[in-house]
Amino acid sequence: MGRGRGIDHVGIATHNLDGLAAEYEALGFTLTPRAYHQDHMGTSNRLVQFEGRNFIELLEVDRPETMLPHGPDFMGFGQFNHDFLAKREGMSLIIFQTEDTAADLARWKAKGLDVYDQFNFERQATLPDGSQATVRFELGFVTSPAIPDVLFYVCDNKAEEHFWKPEYQSHANGAHGMISLTLCVDDPAAGADFLGALFDGLTNETPEGYGVRCGGGGIELRRPEQCKDYGWDTPPLGAIGMGIDCAARRGTTTHPADAGNVFIRWV
Repeated sequence: MGRGRGIDHVGIATHNLDGLAAEYEALGFTLTPRAYHQDHMGTSNRLVQFEGRNFIELLEVDRPETMLPHGPDFMGFGQFNHDFLAKREGMSLIIFQTEDTAADLARWKAKGLDVYDQFNFERQATLPDGSQATVRFELGFVTSPAIPDVLFYVCDNKAEEHFWKPEYQSHANGAHGMISLTLCVDDPAAGADFLGALFDGLTNETPEGYGVRCGGGGIELRRPEQCKDYGWDTPPLGAIGMGIDCAARRGTTTHPADAGNVFIRWV
C-alpha cells in the first residue's frame, strides 16, 4: 500500500441548487455560473474550484424526465443522484484523479470490484469573461456494498484549459483546497479495504475507525457513534464531511445545516 490517488472533487446533491450556492457564497466561496449537463444526465451544477486543483460540485437533478436509468452495466449518473436525494441531501459523489479511465476500469474489474461501462460526456462552461467553451470528461464508475450511498469514480478532464480559471479559484475566505473527507459507515474496516484497493492507498486503523491515504490527503472512515460530534443526533451513513485548507478559519467546523448537510472542518 502507498500514497493512493488524489481526490479530484466531491459532489453534493441538493433539491435547490440556487439555495445551496447561496450557502456556499455566504461561507466565502466563489462559485462558477450554473452549467447544464446533457439531457441524458438530467443534472446541472455550480463549482467551487481550488488552486490546489480539486473542487466541490454542487449538483441538482433538474430534468429527471430526461435522464437515462441504470442498465445491466450502465450507471445512470442522474438516476444515482435522484435516488440519493429521495433519502437525503448531502455528499453523494467522491471522484479521484486519473489520466487513463479505461485502465482504471480494467484494473478494478481484475480485482473483482463492481464496475460499469465508461461514461463520457461534454457540457458548455461559462468562462470568467462570459464566453462559452465546451468541456469534456471521461468517467469510470465503481461502487461498493460497504459504502452503498456513495458513487465513486475517476474523472479524466479533457479540456483543462477551459475548465481551471484563476478567477474561480480565489475565495474571500482564503481557502486553498480540499484535503480530507469523512465517511460514516457501519463497517470501517470493509470500507477501508475497498478504498485501499482502488489505488493501493495505505490504510491504517485509528481509535475512531480507519484512515486511507489519497494522494496528499486522506479519507477517514468512522462508525456512526463516532460521528455525532459533527452536528447530527443520528448521523447519516455515507460521505458526511470534508476538510478544507483555510488558515483564516483553522480550528473551526461549519455545521451541516449551513453547508448542504455536509460538515466542513477548516484546517
